[in-house]
Amino acid sequence: MYNLLIAGGVALVAYGAGFWAAGWIAGFVPAVFAFAGAWFLLGRRTGKQVEGMFRTAMEQLQAGNMNGAREALRAALPFGKWQVMLDGQIHGQLGAIDYLEACSLMMQKQVTASKAKFTEAKVELAQGVDWRTRTMLACVYHRENNTDEATKVLAEVEVGRGASRWIPGQNGQNEVMFWAVWAYILNEAKRRDEALQVVGRGLIANPKHTGLVAVQEAMSNRKRPDFKLFGEAWYHFFPEQIPQEVLIEQARAAGKLPKEAANRSRMTYPMPRR
Repeated sequence: MYNLLIAGGVALVAYGAGFWAAGWIAGFVPAVFAFAGAWFLLGRRTGKQVEGMFRTAMEQLQAGNMNGAREALRAALPFGKWQVMLDGQIHGQLGAIDYLEACSLMMQKQVTASKAKFTEAKVELAQGVDWRTRTMLACVYHRENNTDEATKVLAEVEVGRGASRWIPGQNGQNEVMFWAVWAYILNEAKRRDEALQVVGRGLIANPKHTGLVAVQEAMSNRKRPDFKLFGEAWYHFFPEQIPQEVLIEQARAAGKLPKEAANRSRMTYPMPRR
């Protein structure tokens, strides 16, 4: 916000100079260029200031240190006063971290802790400004068996409205994963006809997409769609559905599982002697 005010002030000064030199109409041209230039430079400066914090957060997250990632992101929150919508992006990232941790706790059967963490995630995600964090918010409502609220959030994402702070162009119409998650939520709630309508709109925006076509065919034949065909991106929203063999490979790649242990998990044992 401060950057916007400063850029506006620079534009007023430029307009005054143009007005004094050549009249009130001539003042608009330098004002426009001054505003655009100041806005670009100030935004670039703020971006460089928070870039390192975002990089640190990503490194901490990749190392499995969620608290460290949160601390790095919260350190960037004061810069939200300078750049429009930056705080919404940061809160959305914080909510995504809370969401993934809540899913992890749920997978560990820590029901009370996971519910509390989902509640924390919902507060942060509600301040998000992009389609991913808003779709993740809908997933929280889905996990709370509140399909109507989840659908309301996703309907807002579809048209790029509804959030108090919204990045222009960040709707979900052209995002296949957005339509897949929405269809999944409705199908799980036994609202198959609505899910088919959602998939139909998704195919209008993403013609002939093989994943959406497969989901549409399965639902039309009253079969359960295999949403895992959407690949790794699907597990960002539903990490508990990651196949066990994929988890083993990820753990081994991260050095958290000896190669021998991974091999043993796939070992077939010989029949006993008779």
